[in-house]
Amino acid sequence: MNDKLTAEQDLKTRLGAIRALGGNDPAEINATIARNILHEDLGRFEGDQTIYGLDQVKRDRLLAHARQDAALAVLGISTITNEVRGLNRKVSFLIALVVAVLALELLRFF
Repeated sequence: MNDKLTAEQDLKTRLGAIRALGGNDPAEINATIARNILHEDLGRFEGDQTIYGLDQVKRDRLLAHARQDAALAVLGISTITNEVRGLNRKVSFLIALVVAVLALELLRFF
C-alpha cells in the first residue's frame, strides 16, 4: 500500500494546520498553495503526473519565461501594495476630514 498523499489531501492537511494554529495570513496561505503546486509538479504526491515531452531547448525557454513571469508578479504585487497603502492613507485622511466637518456642523446647532 502506498502511503503518499494526493496533492489535494496534502493541501487540505496543511491549510487545516495553519488555521488550527490561528494562521489567517493570506500571504502564508498563498505560499502554502504555491508550494503544493510545485510539489505536485515535481511528482511528490500520489497520482498521475503530467508528462510534457519537451526537448531541452523548449524546457530552458519555458524555465526562463517562468522566472521572468515570477519576477514580474513580485514587482506587480509590490506596486499594488504601495498603491493600496497610499489609498489607505487618503481614505483615513478623508474620514478624519468628514468627522471634523460633522463635528463643526454639530457645534453650529448647539
